[in-house]
Amino acid sequence: MPTIKITDRKRVSTALEKIDTPLLSKIPDNIRTTDKIDSAIGALTSHIKTVVEKCERRVPTSSDRRKFPPDILELIRVKNVALRRASAYPTPEYRSRERALQLEMKARVQ
Repeated sequence: MPTIKITDRKRVSTALEKIDTPLLSKIPDNIRTTDKIDSAIGALTSHIKTVVEKCERRVPTSSDRRKFPPDILELIRVKNVALRRASAYPTPEYRSRERALQLEMKARVQ
């Protein structure tokens, strides 16, 4: 079955903010030669590739969502909105609503 890669951009952003990594430690503070420039570019490129690969996941290209009836598609949409809201504003009320919608969606899909 063909798959595509999906990258979690928030995780990539968070991971790139960390500066205490072995690959970035290779980059010297004082870069004066073209060899050191090439080395620094290589280390930075390698670090970014590694971070992106760790934040990717493979999913099937064909989605079963199209086979769902409209009411379940709407429930999925509402659940995703609640999930984003709970992630942005982690209050107990939003997290509880998110969990309830996830359970309802899981029960309805099965």
